[in-house]
Amino acid sequence: MSHDAYRDRLRAGPQHTVVFVSSTWGPRSLFGRFPDLIARVLAELDLDHHVVCAALHPNVWYAHGPAQIELWLGDCLRAGLRLIPPVRGWQQALLAADVVIGDHGAVTGYAAALGKPTVLATFPEQDVVADSAIGALGRVAPRLDRQRPLAPQLRDVMSIGRDQREVRRLATSLPGESAALLRHTFYALMDLPEPATAALLPSYRAEDLVPLSGDVRAWWAAADVLGPGTLRLNRWPADVTSPQGGPPEPLDGHLVVAVDHPRRDLYSLAAVVLTTVNGPAPAEVFANQPVCRLVVQRLDPVRCRVTTRDGDTVFARAGHPGLAEVAAAALLSRLDAGQRLDAAITVQLGSQAVDLTVTRQDQP
Repeated sequence: MSHDAYRDRLRAGPQHTVVFVSSTWGPRSLFGRFPDLIARVLAELDLDHHVVCAALHPNVWYAHGPAQIELWLGDCLRAGLRLIPPVRGWQQALLAADVVIGDHGAVTGYAAALGKPTVLATFPEQDVVADSAIGALGRVAPRLDRQRPLAPQLRDVMSIGRDQREVRRLATSLPGESAALLRHTFYALMDLPEPATAALLPSYRAEDLVPLSGDVRAWWAAADVLGPGTLRLNRWPADVTSPQGGPPEPLDGHLVVAVDHPRRDLYSLAAVVLTTVNGPAPAEVFANQPVCRLVVQRLDPVRCRVTTRDGDTVFARAGHPGLAEVAAAALLSRLDAGQRLDAAITVQLGSQAVDLTVTRQDQP
């Protein structure tokens, strides 16, 4: 199966770094010791260069229940987390990953054995057999420093690299033969005759990777002017926070929030409100939201109506389906600079350049 097919299931493009967070179970696991780490990873990595996915050990899911897991990670899901359900999908997500943050669990060991850049958030040596593959993982993998920003640490892990061959060597001495040997051992332990057919080797279909996820509907944005009619929009999810790194100070950026976002504290601070033609009219939004300066109404995947507080209205059309409202929200920077809104603009989102045509008259 193509590596790109797995990334597509995570909605990760070629411009994204896929960060895989893996946790085993128990109080000394990544999720047990640092339950806020997934939120912090999301908060510190910008939306248009990164995709964050997480896999928790099935024992975590079955001990607490899916409803509790989704409640604990609700802010992360609203911030763009791709949460891998238990049992199926984690293999595909791991193959799609560019860098892995983990612990002493087997999945982190598999990551290192695959040659994925791997960093440990926690590693309780008392729980690990020293001469095992996971013991080797603890010897070769760097530790995450929670007192420093995460983004440069992940870049260092990816660029410097570590020799992880010892983990691979100890993971299996007979690559490609384990299925047959393990099945033979298991049937012997059960004192049952082994099937005559060959041992099965299931394929990791892209269709089996079905992460829990949603669209990010609240983000901090900061615009950098790159040239005449061109700006770069940097975005971080607003539902999560971090003590290190992440979005700019409020005076250096602005908050974009959808009208139906469940966190009303964020909505009340939004400088840009996202809505649809079936949502509240711009005049109603401005009347109820004193700090709102721009209302972006989604007309279809490539068209938006943009209204300012003083009633100025323009129509924006994007060349990329699904990115029209994101790019249109960048028009606030033109408003701040006292520039005309009805002029073509190119908005750089990560490595994607979104050409936005802005006119006074709608062009269906």
